[in-house]
Amino acid sequence: MMRSALLGIFRKSPFEGLLRHAELIREAGPLFKMAVLAYLDESFEDFEKYHNKVIVVESEGDTVKRNIRGHLPKGILMPVDKFQLLWYLREQDKILDSTQDALHWLSYRNTQIPDEYVDDLLLMVEKITNVLKSIHPLVLAAESYFQSFSENHRAMVKSAIKQIREYEFESDQVERKLLSDFFNYPFDNPTTAFHLVRLVEYMGDISNHAQNAGDMMRAMIAR
Repeated sequence: MMRSALLGIFRKSPFEGLLRHAELIREAGPLFKMAVLAYLDESFEDFEKYHNKVIVVESEGDTVKRNIRGHLPKGILMPVDKFQLLWYLREQDKILDSTQDALHWLSYRNTQIPDEYVDDLLLMVEKITNVLKSIHPLVLAAESYFQSFSENHRAMVKSAIKQIREYEFESDQVERKLLSDFFNYPFDNPTTAFHLVRLVEYMGDISNHAQNAGDMMRAMIAR
């Protein structure tokens, strides 16, 4: 408890910024989902509306990221290793970057998705949305842990990491199926196949970076 109190006196916690950044990731989730739904409905004006909202969110996320980097304590009074924190921030930020990248890529071409694969694509979008919602609970639990260093709060962090890993695994299973299906589908235009394959990969990157962030957080709380 004394350790936590002293740290609270001599430092400003970077978790305030991390929580704000995680809130933006959570905010991007429904926007990403609505953008893909609009694209599938060929409502391209609505797609661009949601796409642009994600761009704004990602830009705000970059501002928060720079603020965190610029205000880290110069001394040693931090509850976590500075370089681990920066690496964690990098992976958390890449979640938001990849969300934007997926929509950027989708916007480059109006591709007709075969009806038999629409449900699987929507399933992957649902898994990605779960991933985007899962970062905020992780950061919230980590903030509590680094204030208290209690075993109970550490267990909460580990539980949040486990949830992210489960979401990533579920997303990966759908991604592998979609990639196999798209590689083997007799598209008339190879550009269509490339557009869809790369889209699925971009979406998979969102989950991959979330898992990377969870793994780094696991290292940060290691005893």
